[in-house]
Amino acid sequence: MNLLSPQNIILKPIVTEKSLALQERGYYSFWVNTYSNKNQIAEAFKMVFSIDPIRVNTYIIKGKLKTDWRKKKTINKPDRKKAVIFIKKDQKIELLTLKTK
Repeated sequence: MNLLSPQNIILKPIVTEKSLALQERGYYSFWVNTYSNKNQIAEAFKMVFSIDPIRVNTYIIKGKLKTDWRKKKTINKPDRKKAVIFIKKDQKIELLTLKTK
C-alpha cells in the first residue's frame, strides 16, 4: 500500500511564463511525486489549499541523458511528473499569484 502525505505528493509549483499566464485561466501547474495518481493529487490539493479542483491532468516527463564536459561523464536526469490542476475562474491561490503594480 502506498501511503503518501499531502506534503509528499505536491512537491513544488512550476513558475514559468507559460504557467503564470495559465494561472489567469485557473490552471495551476505543480511537480508531483511520480508514484501518486490523479485522485491522490486532487485530495492533497484540496487539503493543502482548501480549494476543490475541477480536473487534474498529469504528464510524465522522461529524464534526459546529459554530458558533463568537465568530468567527461554522462548524467542521467530522473523522470518527473507534472500535474496541471484546473479550478474555477473565480477562485485563486493567493500564495501563487504574482503581485504586479
